[in-house]
Amino acid sequence: MQLEPECIGCLFNQLQRAFKMVKPDIKTEIIINAQKDLMRYLIEAETDKISAPIVGNFVYKLISNYLGINDPYKKLKDKYNELALQYYDEIKEIVKNSEDKLFEALGTAALGNTIDFAGQHEIDLINDIKNFSSDNFKVNDYDDFKKSLNKIYEKGGELLILGDNTGEIVFDKLLVEIIKELYPNIEIVYSVRSIPIINDATMEDAKFINLTKIIKVIEASPVPGIDLTTATEEFKEHFFHPNGMILSKGQGNFETLHGMDITNKALYYLLKAKCNLMERLFNVKIGDLIFKKKTLSF
Repeated sequence: MQLEPECIGCLFNQLQRAFKMVKPDIKTEIIINAQKDLMRYLIEAETDKISAPIVGNFVYKLISNYLGINDPYKKLKDKYNELALQYYDEIKEIVKNSEDKLFEALGTAALGNTIDFAGQHEIDLINDIKNFSSDNFKVNDYDDFKKSLNKIYEKGGELLILGDNTGEIVFDKLLVEIIKELYPNIEIVYSVRSIPIINDATMEDAKFINLTKIIKVIEASPVPGIDLTTATEEFKEHFFHPNGMILSKGQGNFETLHGMDITNKALYYLLKAKCNLMERLFNVKIGDLIFKKKTLSF
């Protein structure tokens, strides 16, 4: 999808918040200079041909360059993974003992995108997962998702999961384990970012949580979304697999995929609405969970 008016102010806010998060004592002059760089980039860019995550890639390159750090979120990402792993065994028991393990695992993967691991959310997370129901998805195409899984299961096809954030990747691992258990004939492939970008998961994170030991993990593109112009050849091979389906995690992946001509396979978006644009597109409220199948009209 192309850059929308709502995205412009959000990108500038992200830039300022990111500087403050990584370096709380950052000089105001540095932030303003970076904002000027972003202004120049947007003035020169063909904004009808780029999406917010593509601009986001430029934003976080600015942050890295100004701070002189290749991976400014490294410590935060490691913390997210470690804290998420502390929940893993207990949540796995909840999922495995539920009436519909697949639905519960999908709910857990969705909730993983909503948790602020820097806060005190341990009790809330466990309770949210225990009480998760279809009502939690304000857009819910779960039944269609199961039908799509059954189709590729019968054909011995492939499920490509487009990963999003650190921490969240731990709950995606649980989803992978459940799908492998229920649909052993499906080949599951998981994609991560090809370089460190914001708090998104990379191959290093996949190895840290041992996801690489149970399925094939590949690198996609160096942006907080999916950019086929910079994606690896290996990723494009799986993305265009003739007998596959795709589960896209997170808002960044949605923003880069929405509007793309993908008609030869089933594509599902699993995300949390995090901004006014998502409210408008999905007719939901900020904070709502969405499980949406891509259609010809949307």
